[in-house]
Amino acid sequence: MVHYPIKKIIPILFFSIGIFYASLAQEKIEKESGIKASQVPAPAKEWLEDAFENLKKPKWYLEISQLGRSYEAKFQFQDHYYSVEFDSLGNIQDVEIELEQAEVSPEVWSAIQSYFDSTYEQVKVEKIQRQLSGSASALEDYFDEDEREGIVIRYELVFQGKNDIWELWEGLFDAQGILLSRLKVQIRANDNLIF
Repeated sequence: MVHYPIKKIIPILFFSIGIFYASLAQEKIEKESGIKASQVPAPAKEWLEDAFENLKKPKWYLEISQLGRSYEAKFQFQDHYYSVEFDSLGNIQDVEIELEQAEVSPEVWSAIQSYFDSTYEQVKVEKIQRQLSGSASALEDYFDEDEREGIVIRYELVFQGKNDIWELWEGLFDAQGILLSRLKVQIRANDNLIF
């Protein structure tokens, strides 16, 4: 039996653990394709009609990602671009509203900027969205009656961060601008970012 000195084992152990955790780094990989409204589950279309009365025809997409299959309605409403995501059965998941930086409160933006400053040498923000989640009825009430009870507000940002190289990320921040999660975005040459 061979005995190794502990001084040699510890660096090897830490190196192995580092490789293991690096392999667990999460990436966002998704593919969207346009579909007809007739291919969308009825509950999704019904919820959208109830929440956004007088909405003209939204564009529907089938999204396949590391999380599975979902449906997304995209449209313009009250001078903003909206993206409404439903699960594979047509149950509402969340609503995202594209914003300009000036539409994010200074306190929230300051917290987000602090994260950027402490993590990257340079950052280019490509897209900012307010993400709203909650029960189907709470979300419907938010849009057709301006009720805010039961609504969770987050901010989703797509940004390029540079340390040694530029990388594309999607960061999810809470209502105070504190980072909740970060996914590296993988884009193939033939992929498009659709609002």
